[in-house]
Amino acid sequence: MSGPSGLIDRLLDDDPSLRGQRLWVMFALSVLLVAAMNAYAMVREPQKVAVEDLVEHTNEVVSIEGTVISWVEDPYSSGDNRVDIIIEDDTGVAELRWYRFGEIPMLGTKVLVTGDVIEYEGRIWLQALGSGALQWDDEDIPEAPVIGISTIAADPSAFLSQTFTISGYLSKAVGPDATFTALYLGDHPEYGNSEHQMRMIIHSAPGQWLESGQKVEVTAVVQYEQRELRWSIHVQGPEIRVDRTHTPLPSEITWGNYASWSFQSGNLVKLDGIIIDSTITDGKGLNACLLNARGLDEVQGKNVTFAGRLLWSTLSDGWCLDASVQGSVELLEIDNVTHVLEDLVTDPVGTYAAMENNTHYIISGFAYSSRLMSTTGETMIIISDGVYPNLNVKMDAIVPIGMHEGWIEDGQELLANVTVSWNNESAEFQLNVHELTLVGPTPSPNYFPLTGGAPEWYELDKLTSIVGNLVTIENETYLQKEGGEQRILVNVVPGSIGANEYHENMTLEWVGRLVEIPDNTNLSHRYLLDNADVIDENEDGIADDAQE
Repeated sequence: MSGPSGLIDRLLDDDPSLRGQRLWVMFALSVLLVAAMNAYAMVREPQKVAVEDLVEHTNEVVSIEGTVISWVEDPYSSGDNRVDIIIEDDTGVAELRWYRFGEIPMLGTKVLVTGDVIEYEGRIWLQALGSGALQWDDEDIPEAPVIGISTIAADPSAFLSQTFTISGYLSKAVGPDATFTALYLGDHPEYGNSEHQMRMIIHSAPGQWLESGQKVEVTAVVQYEQRELRWSIHVQGPEIRVDRTHTPLPSEITWGNYASWSFQSGNLVKLDGIIIDSTITDGKGLNACLLNARGLDEVQGKNVTFAGRLLWSTLSDGWCLDASVQGSVELLEIDNVTHVLEDLVTDPVGTYAAMENNTHYIISGFAYSSRLMSTTGETMIIISDGVYPNLNVKMDAIVPIGMHEGWIEDGQELLANVTVSWNNESAEFQLNVHELTLVGPTPSPNYFPLTGGAPEWYELDKLTSIVGNLVTIENETYLQKEGGEQRILVNVVPGSIGANEYHENMTLEWVGRLVEIPDNTNLSHRYLLDNADVIDENEDGIADDAQE
């Protein structure tokens, strides 16, 4: 008997003479079967599944298609050649743990992911090794148009899961090895002057120091954090682009707020003190070590202002200022100006002695709030050691009549010759000003948006910038938001070019003083931008923001 049936009969035959042939035939069949299974495994494509169905394919090789929303390289900073990528489709979110990874696409790219489905202690992820785990085409890469933070803030749901290019200022410093950082991206380097800010999550280490107040450009995806009930943007550390045209300024710290230095950890800071060996001290027991500082021999025992990065040293179990970053170190001897505000506030015994001895001090500081000098008597101003919110101490100061005329603006740098006296009414020390000099230019006006609601009390009496259209309603002149109904009374300076025929119906920036005036008819108060005018830097008769 021949053919397949005959072969089977011979395999089943118990004849001892056929046993050797039977073993060889069975071996050949098993090799053929294994080869066929391997060939099938190589030629077949992994099944494409939805993220929500991964649980049904444990220990299988599958593919999912979705959008890259974040990734972190070496998530545990252990030196692994690994990247964790978060992929989102319409059904859910999945994690890919990719070892010996290849090229990583930008956020928002639509990709095809292939890997083993791993389940461990209730957690499920895809795992892949080597190149080929991610596939995408050029048309899958998003365009990432440029957009402003304020545009997203107006309607964030309209930009959900979309990719954009956004510029702004960082709210805190980020170390080069920080694999995950949460902070804010604002539209102003100073927190107090920021009109809009958005929570930003940085995935993966940026590879460089990012400074507090530094201007950056990022490619970001807008997401809603259900756990935190807020909107956020997600970016990748290596893709953050620093704008080198804007130099962030160091924050000023003092010995008086030593207990709160941790809030400035990692930031570039400036500190006044005395150089002793390789430390800076307040002369009363507090000190900070100085790292990578040069030229200290020339300033030993002298009062200086030292600038560097504030870091906690586990070796010395204390704070240190690191001067290793190029351009971050500045040693300034304090010869002509004695910074005494902090000592006067924190050392009442010494302040009382200074009052008794009629000691004169030269103080360098800043005006806290705007103040109009009286023409009939003394004027009380407030002198602080910094501009809000970067200030630590402040004191009332009495300016005699005739020493200065007009307004002293909020944030104006001052140089004053003062003595100390006691105010019985307020039960506190105050400064008596004997000489007063305004140092530097007038501070820039505060921006007030017409969509921000009624002004707060602390925004009044300050130089203010408002953008709007000049309109007249019932014989009163207003600045009105373009395309909106919000408006504020305005008193235009006589002869302003912004009120001429050329600028009619234009949306312009007006600068004046934001004040509150009584309305005796309605028994209420109204807000007014007083002495308002447009900006014409080149004096060509055309407002700067009306130039074609």
